[in-house]
Amino acid sequence: MNLWQRFTNWIARRRVTLASIVAGPLPAAKATEDAGWDLVRSGSGPADRPWAELREDLTDTLEAWRRNFIIRRIVTITTSYVVGSQGIGISSKRPAVERFTRRFWEHRENRLRSRLSSWCDEVTRSGDLFIAVSAPSEADGLAFVRAIPASCIQHVETDPSDYERELEYQETVPGQIEPKVWKSRHTAALDEPALLHFAFNRVVGATRGESDLTPVLPVAQRYTDWLKGRVRFNKLRAELAAVDIEIDDDSQIEAKRQQYKTTPPISGALFVHGRGERIKFPAANINAGDAAPDGHAQRMAISAGSNYPLHFFGEGSGANRATAKEMGGPTHSFLEMRQADFGEALIDLVDFVYRRAAEASHVRIPVNDDLRIDFSVPDVSEADNAALAKAARDIVAAFSEMRRYGWITDELAVGLCFKFFGEILSQEEIDEILDWAAEHDLIFEEEDEGEGDEDDPEEEGDEDEEDEEDEGED
Repeated sequence: MNLWQRFTNWIARRRVTLASIVAGPLPAAKATEDAGWDLVRSGSGPADRPWAELREDLTDTLEAWRRNFIIRRIVTITTSYVVGSQGIGISSKRPAVERFTRRFWEHRENRLRSRLSSWCDEVTRSGDLFIAVSAPSEADGLAFVRAIPASCIQHVETDPSDYERELEYQETVPGQIEPKVWKSRHTAALDEPALLHFAFNRVVGATRGESDLTPVLPVAQRYTDWLKGRVRFNKLRAELAAVDIEIDDDSQIEAKRQQYKTTPPISGALFVHGRGERIKFPAANINAGDAAPDGHAQRMAISAGSNYPLHFFGEGSGANRATAKEMGGPTHSFLEMRQADFGEALIDLVDFVYRRAAEASHVRIPVNDDLRIDFSVPDVSEADNAALAKAARDIVAAFSEMRRYGWITDELAVGLCFKFFGEILSQEEIDEILDWAAEHDLIFEEEDEGEGDEDDPEEEGDEDEEDEEDEGED
């Protein structure tokens, strides 16, 4: 940041105009404000970092993503698993909300499915996702969304009594002294655009998130510098190679020197002398074998800092299929957590847009104020799907048998089955499943209590035969 940019930021933060500079110092009421406090911090939370430090990290991660192949690979892996080829789906069990969601999601000005990859990249690089939402359309209540780079949001203003309640955001605009102010969801009027903020890797007491790449960035940079050094050494070795030519006729030595000077066999040194013609290539020894452990140690550090084992980067490192599967467990858990956080952010976005449309009288809010919006994500690990399917079948069979013996109720069986599947159903959802099953005659009917007391036909026949025998004897 040059001197002029520092000065313009200083002017913008203090709301100082040219007229106020000419007129003299600010009034006493303004002088009591700590005008430099918000200049130092990137947010109003007690644990927020200084803006200069945060901006430097955001700039470094973006530059590394553009130039460093390891950083680009880490970001690509995260997006590939979190978003996947099919993307993240948002749906609602309420038909009206589902129709609105589809129109909002697939509108030509939004096309959110194509934006998810770049949004997930931004989350990995910066830890923050800022989505600008336009005012509801007068025609149908739809809104249009655009992402704002986290490196442009220099300050997040929050409620003095609650740092988690964000009020406004200040965006630096190139060529402008005054920052652009965005209203938050809590302060924006219906006819004003609003800026939604979703923070990832956020520490307690902070309003801003943290990048996934900040811990691994120094090691990745050192590793690329190390690789460049090895390439330079190999190139230097080739350039220092010498050709030693020996000929029998000493009178031809000078002619040979002139010949090879005009048409040299290599770009390195050239030696011509007598006693036969012989070419050899002396090479510098750079001890490449000794450097292998250094490179492996740096790659291990990158692996630990990025949450991805080495085989995610295409290096087996002596791991077989079994060990690679075990090593992928923590990574899959991390990716599933990121999927959940990213999916909840998308639900929050759709919920905000729908409620603004309802406020503009284009749609209606359900009576219980529950839009029933949910998200679906691709499987992080597809290798276990067959085993999970078999386990699910066994679980359903076991609970069905328990229900047959009367150990549990239909309601409890449905709840426990879906709990084992990783889906926690509400009581309303369980009731809907049981009602649908009852309508289609799929509920298990208990046997009548008197069913076991019915007389066996064979026994009745035996009794009749015994009666006839008794009558004959009489």
